[in-house]
Amino acid sequence: MIRHIVLFNLKTRPRSGGPRLVVRPDPRPGKIASARRLAINKLLDPREGWYKERISAEYGWALTMEFDDEDGLYAYQKDPQHVTVAAEIRKRVTNVKVWIL
Repeated sequence: MIRHIVLFNLKTRPRSGGPRLVVRPDPRPGKIASARRLAINKLLDPREGWYKERISAEYGWALTMEFDDEDGLYAYQKDPQHVTVAAEIRKRVTNVKVWIL
């Protein structure tokens, strides 16, 4: 199994002051045959102060996808839907880090 992890921060909107990501791709893995699982998560803001000290706040969001193998990852990277959606997302995020595990 290959896990594709993208850590990022949302750009803020100057007028509202809040972050916003307005891309509505269909995140169901079935739309890109090689993708097995997809999740987008916001960094936990722990209620316990002692736990807050343990969490890196460098990135506020994470996207993770799973693939059966490296060929599946590369098929996803070249898929026209991914190329289009990823380009739109990159316009709305900063401080991106990608890991492949």
